[in-house]
Amino acid sequence: MKFRTLLFTLTIISTTFSYSQVRVGDFSFAMYKHKKLNKKTLNRFTTKTTKFVLPKFYSKSTFENILNEVWDVTPYELIMEDEFNESEVKVDDVLAQFMNIGITKSKSSGMTVDYGFHILDFHVVDKIKKKPKEGELKWYSSKIGTIYFTPDISLRQQAGAYSKELKGDLLNFRLGYLKNFLQFANNSIKNKVSTDLYEDYVKPELKNIKSNTIYIDRTFLYGYNAWTVTEKKSPEIEDLMKDFSFDYKIVEYEEIEKMILDNKTTDFYYLMYNQINSNKIITIINGNTGDIIYQQHSLMSFNIKSKDFKELDKKIKKVK
Repeated sequence: MKFRTLLFTLTIISTTFSYSQVRVGDFSFAMYKHKKLNKKTLNRFTTKTTKFVLPKFYSKSTFENILNEVWDVTPYELIMEDEFNESEVKVDDVLAQFMNIGITKSKSSGMTVDYGFHILDFHVVDKIKKKPKEGELKWYSSKIGTIYFTPDISLRQQAGAYSKELKGDLLNFRLGYLKNFLQFANNSIKNKVSTDLYEDYVKPELKNIKSNTIYIDRTFLYGYNAWTVTEKKSPEIEDLMKDFSFDYKIVEYEEIEKMILDNKTTDFYYLMYNQINSNKIITIINGNTGDIIYQQHSLMSFNIKSKDFKELDKKIKKVK
């Protein structure tokens, strides 16, 4: 797995990871602070062609099929990552660029924390500089939004290495999920709606769960020890769901993908489990529209737990 890597290096003492879903607005990767979409940046973005720079996880024609279906906020051009020439980037270019970024930040306690990001980043280029020693280009840009992807345990174990040849998988870089993420980003930008990952909310549509089934990707139900960065025993399904009183179905990803890509107009719902550093994020997504109808995050929690389903159960019962 090949990534473009940026690194701000200090001393590595402890490691945290950032991997989640969709954030739309003005923010920096390693900060909680989130501002709404900047009107000037939004106008610059929507009046240009978006250049998608995507990895060779799928073929160019496969990515084009997805983009043709869901991306209409701007015209677009698709460039595969191995064909992307950074020397051709110009001021005011609009990029949706897949990147792996490593950032090490110093804390007031004297410790340093290492952040790893696997992202599709939407931005408008403001300024370009050439690095004096390397001769490479570096550009500064204004933020529109970011889609974050979830690394598996193998990738997390390599976070301190920052190799361009990382071995592992991004658990939610799947065609179906990508289609929904792009739908959500496209519609948020089009409707000028800023969204943050640390905001808990329930939309009225959550009431539909009372008469529908929630699909849960088996891939996300694994055990992970955040302190040793190792795998641990996976949770028992019966224990996880003991306080959840609505219909659910544990499935392989392929079943969810088929429903998403079939382009039927019937709404259906699935659970997405994500982690940003020490923040756990549970969302329920409408697989037809890509809309996120429920979002709940917990601090200092690294695995999906029965209490997450208990909380979801309470919210479903309360929504009118």
